[in-house]
Amino acid sequence: MALLPVIHQLVLAHELPDVRKAIGHGARILSRYESLTLFERREDGALDATLRCGEDLGPAAHLLEAALAESAVKTGGTLSTLDRVADDRDQARLDEYMASGKLCLVRPLRAYGDMIGALALHYDDKRVLDDEEFDSLRRFCDFAAASLTTARMRADLNGYAFTDPLTGLANRRRLESEFERLAGSRLALLLVDFDGLKNVNDMLGYDDGDQLIAAIGTALGALARPGEVVARYGGDEFVIMVEGAEAEHGRARADEITDVLDRLTLPSRIAGLFHGASVGWAAVESGEAAARALARAATEMRSRKRRRKTDRELDTAL
Repeated sequence: MALLPVIHQLVLAHELPDVRKAIGHGARILSRYESLTLFERREDGALDATLRCGEDLGPAAHLLEAALAESAVKTGGTLSTLDRVADDRDQARLDEYMASGKLCLVRPLRAYGDMIGALALHYDDKRVLDDEEFDSLRRFCDFAAASLTTARMRADLNGYAFTDPLTGLANRRRLESEFERLAGSRLALLLVDFDGLKNVNDMLGYDDGDQLIAAIGTALGALARPGEVVARYGGDEFVIMVEGAEAEHGRARADEITDVLDRLTLPSRIAGLFHGASVGWAAVESGEAAARALARAATEMRSRKRRRKTDRELDTAL
């Protein structure tokens, strides 16, 4: 009877961290373990421990469960300290663990035909699980694997929907979502526009233009501070949203970002066509829509761009 409510908790969990917590909690209800480790399989096939619950059993137990998890994923079957393994060192660990009166049981996690990880459970007071307990745990693991897979797919889709593929930064959709979430909050917005992309595209080609955009994105991402969202707004424009910032802070950040981008290291063929960046800023006033503040930042950016162009022309004339 306990299986239904714990499965319901899995179904209600959408984000990966919530699904992992629901797995730890649900397994505890169905089988009173001392310690639990959730292993998830990476794209390269390696297993990562993404959740640990209960007692910390130390490095020896971690080595033992990792070895059992790898074997369980390879064979597709449940393994425990009751089983025999081929590796002598691993078998010695299992024998030592069993001699201390403990049990480690590892159940592989498979969903939609793919092996996605394993669940390891440790018990101090059991040598074996009874049939009813093991069957509930087996069925729970099937649902857990499906929930993990669904949460991963949801996270991937969110990544595609809210991430700029060229720079890896947030995209315009993500920025507008943040504007809605933080409506009424104190914000500073910085609009970054760099000079030279058209010349790079026309003279060198779009691949070099993409390289320039990616380099700007990398530099802005490295400059980001806690509470800031950096987004590619489109073309050669980026927006930095600073949560909880006063106007003076926005002005200082604009100057700082301008200085860093002006000194950006680029391949020589691109560097000669790149003329730095102009950064405009505006604070979102009380009751103001973020889009209106962004328009004011764009006006400030264009003003700075004109001044910088004039300065370059004067330098060339001299």
